Amino acid sequence: MIKAVIIDDERNSRDIIALMLEKYCPEVEIAATACDCADGIATIKQHQPQLVFLDLEMPDGTGFDVLMGTQEETPFEAVFVTAFEKKFLHTIRFSEVEIILKPIDRESLTAAVHTIKKRIITQASKDRYKVLLNNFISGRSISLNILVPLANGQDSTIAVNEITHLEAGAEKCTFHLLDGQQFQTERSFRYYADLFSTLRFYQVNNYQMVQLSQISQINPNTNKLSLKNGEKLEIAERRKKDLIGYWKQYK
Repeated sequence: MIKAVIIDDERNSRDIIALMLEKYCPEVEIAATACDCADGIATIKQHQPQLVFLDLEMPDGTGFDVLMGTQEETPFEAVFVTAFEKKFLHTIRFSEVEIILKPIDRESLTAAVHTIKKRIITQASKDRYKVLLNNFISGRSISLNILVPLANGQDSTIAVNEITHLEAGAEKCTFHLLDGQQFQTERSFRYYADLFSTLRFYQVNNYQMVQLSQISQINPNTNKLSLKNGEKLEIAERRKKDLIGYWKQYK
């Protein structure tokens, strides 16, 4: 059994999660519930759960505050439950921490529990929570970090400002870094292209996305760009005009 705690300021939400877990995830045992951050921190310290379902925003703080307030406890896995993903999109998605959007559906809940169960069994690294809290505390005042699940089954933490470009290939995505390292992830290029689209990255063709600050030159006559490390990438004709406009803002 997986010992779990539910922390949510809405009683109805706590009840729904508990009922759905009882019906669809019998391997999860609810040890206790809590109604706000302070109560949640105390409950975690008392019950030492393996899994915590965390409301993202509560009257006295956020789910991140709960994590920071329990760092000295036995490490646990967390699933964020929220109706407002976009506000903390990169904080959460860049850390590969599980998230379920309200209203909760069976598929999302069972998928999250399946992932958590696998992590508990394999004693997976909890580095994702370090990345999560680092990104929450720093915001965009310094570079975000991203935890990348690699194609070999391991994880790697990468500073976003060290990325030159992303490249698609065989349902995978390869991260190219300033120092020449390459990391092939188990996620698709489309997943990361969507995730990076609100940052200072631009998709230059169907299979490559570049960090704008890493471009040294754009040649509109040849439809090629040069990166500061000397690499050259093709620019799709339909993307050339917008790329030049965005690049001028960040070079």
